[in-house]
Amino acid sequence: MKRLFAVLCAALLLAALATGCGKKDPAAVELPDPSDDYGWMTQATTTAAETEEAEEATGEEESLPEGAYTSTAYVTVPPTTKTGETTSKLPVLSGSAAAATTTRAPGTNTTTTTTKGPGTSTAATTTTKGGATAYFPGGINITSKDEALSRFNAAVKKALDSRAGFNKSHMITPQAWVFDQSLLGDTPYGPLASSILSSALNEALVGKGVHSATCSKGQSTNLMRNSQFAMGDLKDVTYTGSQGREWTVTVTVKDGQTRQEKRLFGSGISGNSPIDKGPLHMAAGDGSIYDHMSADRVFSLVKSGLSFINADPIDISESTSQVKFVAKIDGEGKLVHLQATYNQTINLKEIRILNGLNSYKDNTGSSTVTVTYDGFVY
Repeated sequence: MKRLFAVLCAALLLAALATGCGKKDPAAVELPDPSDDYGWMTQATTTAAETEEAEEATGEEESLPEGAYTSTAYVTVPPTTKTGETTSKLPVLSGSAAAATTTRAPGTNTTTTTTKGPGTSTAATTTTKGGATAYFPGGINITSKDEALSRFNAAVKKALDSRAGFNKSHMITPQAWVFDQSLLGDTPYGPLASSILSSALNEALVGKGVHSATCSKGQSTNLMRNSQFAMGDLKDVTYTGSQGREWTVTVTVKDGQTRQEKRLFGSGISGNSPIDKGPLHMAAGDGSIYDHMSADRVFSLVKSGLSFINADPIDISESTSQVKFVAKIDGEGKLVHLQATYNQTINLKEIRILNGLNSYKDNTGSSTVTVTYDGFVY
């Protein structure tokens, strides 16, 4: 009987121990193993001590409005973060601020977004690589065509006055030349002569076709000049955007025509081209190719570029059409991006070659021109 009682006691003791081992301390918290991969999901938390330390560093203490709340923010990040790679951090905020994020990557833009809590406003600020900011509380507002043109001119002036840095590309796409038939002659050599002359003219007027240049911050430049467009120079002005944020202003310029004639007295220049009142200037700053090749400039380049046949230009005209400028202006009024496009037709109305022995008329060529300014650094 004693042996049976001892066996029963031992069994009860083992059952009690087993029951106790199956329970957990309600105060204990299981922490995940840091080595485990949770699908790149990282929980970011802020302790009370860290919050107090941050408030002491900034000298500010955030008061909690009625109904304030504290939430846990999650952000997806790569499992391994190295110097120069994208990093993200979402701290838990209390009070009016619900979340704040900062993302940075080499050579890219830096974006900071702060979202307020219930009953408060939301503010977002984006800083571009060029230093322009897309949102400014109380920034510029455009409410009319006149104001849009004024902002366009002012943005160009601000870039030049502050000696902002920028990149520029100037691209000319020439079309086929149409020559005076008597220049080519009805011979098998006509196509060859046409090809040679076309190449020579394109080389003189276009160069390699694409020119690029860079203006460093703080450097004076002739790659762009102050815009002096007036409403009388334009077909139309349109604008889109919202106050304090980026605006797009499109300026459509009237067609123009210039002419240069060889005269014994006087300059021989006539005509008017409104495009010349805008910001375009030298293509690459070398003094030969301009963004807009007016008739007098074409005159000089034809004479020098066709010197191998002793070319003597007598009368040259050029015309521009479909001229358009599209500018992006940030909320502070700074120029962020500018592109100009237009079509041009050049007419060698009269040209003499071989020391004036032969005179040919109405040799025409056309091209499309695209000029782009970007990467502004103020």
